Amino acid sequence: MINEINTTNFPQPILISVNNVELEVFEAGKENIGNPIVLCHGFPEHAFSWRYQVPALVLAGYHVIIPNKRGYGNSSGPAEVNQYDIVHLTGDLVALLDHYGYEDAIFVGHDWGANVVWNLAPRWCASIKNIRIRYRASPLAWSAL
Repeated sequence: MINEINTTNFPQPILISVNNVELEVFEAGKENIGNPIVLCHGFPEHAFSWRYQVPALVLAGYHVIIPNKRGYGNSSGPAEVNQYDIVHLTGDLVALLDHYGYEDAIFVGHDWGANVVWNLAPRWCASIKNIRIRYRASPLAWSAL
């Protein structure tokens, strides 16, 4: 059933103002309001990198929220370097929950997004329902097995 979904039909973005920036956010599964999952892209990726996971997550009953982090895609890019520190990046994710009226969510991160998600735990533990970190192993690692 999942194979029947057209993964090139990625959601249209909206801009959401949080923490003095505008984040470009892609959203799917609005019919699943109340069961949020936030997907955080890596470097130098874009929210679109999650296109293959979105259909399955919607079918599984999730309200899928995929922001482009500050400085990526059409999200605001502050000029000051200190505006990209981990406090700001994690704060943006929590502010997105506030925007949607959620108290907590499942967060999934890949690559640099995994580092941002990992750093949510010590700063915003009440906002976390679950954390999933996704790294891609090197093909050389698999060939050694």
